[in-house]
Amino acid sequence: METVLQIVLATIVSSALSIFLAGIISFKFLDRYMTKMLCLSAGLLLAVAFTHLLPEAFEHHDEAHYIGWTLLISVLFLFGVEQFFSGHEAENISEIIEESRKAKGRGGQAILLGDAFHNFTDGVLIASSFMISPSLGWVTALAIMAHEIPQEVGDFMVLLHSGFSRGKALLCNLLSGFTAVIGGVIGYFLLDKVSWLIPYAFAVAAASFIYIALSDLMPEMVRNGKEKFWSQMFFIVLGVVIAVMATESLHIH
Repeated sequence: METVLQIVLATIVSSALSIFLAGIISFKFLDRYMTKMLCLSAGLLLAVAFTHLLPEAFEHHDEAHYIGWTLLISVLFLFGVEQFFSGHEAENISEIIEESRKAKGRGGQAILLGDAFHNFTDGVLIASSFMISPSLGWVTALAIMAHEIPQEVGDFMVLLHSGFSRGKALLCNLLSGFTAVIGGVIGYFLLDKVSWLIPYAFAVAAASFIYIALSDLMPEMVRNGKEKFWSQMFFIVLGVVIAVMATESLHIH
C-alpha cells in the first residue's frame, strides 16, 4: 500500500503544481497580451500533439492505421461536442469566431476532455515508474510536472478565450488534472490489463489539441487581417519552440 500512496501523492503534486504555476503565469503576466498568447497556445498545443503525443501513440502501437482511425473518430466527436455546446447560428467564419468569445465553454469543453485523457495517461506512466522503483517514480512525476507547465499555459488561454472566468478555468483544470490520480491508481492495480489503451489515450489527446488549435485559435489570424500575420506566426512558432524544448529536455518516459 505504501507504493500506491506514493503514486497518489506524486500524481497530485505533479498535476496541482503544474496547474497552479501555469495559472500564475497566465493570470499575472499574460493578461494584457491575450491575442499573442492565443497564437502562442496554438503553437504549444500543436507541438505537444505532433512531437509528443502522436509519436508516443505510434511507439506503443504496432498498427498505425488504428491510431489514424482513433484520430478521425476523435475529431468528428469533438466537432459534435463543440456544436452541441455552442449552439451558434452563424453563417461565416467571422461570426463564428465572434460568438466563440461570448459562448461559455466553446473550445474549452474539448480542451478539458483532451487534457483529461493526457493526464490519465501520465498517471498510468507515473504508476509504471513507481513499480520499477520509487526514485524513478518521483523523477518521472517531476519531469511530467515540468513539461506540463507550458501546455497548461496554453490550456488556460483557451479556457479564458472560451468565456471561462479565472476561477472556473483554474477549477476545471484541477478537476481535469485529477484524472492523473485515477490513472495512477488504475495503473498500479491493472497495469498489465489496461496498458493496451495507452496509445489510444495519447491519440485522443492529440486529436483534441490539434482540433482546438486549428478550429478555435488559429482562425484569429483570419479575423485580425493579413497585417498581423507575421507577428502571429512568430508567436505560433515561439509556442512550438517552447513546447519542443520542454518536452525534449524534461520528458523522460
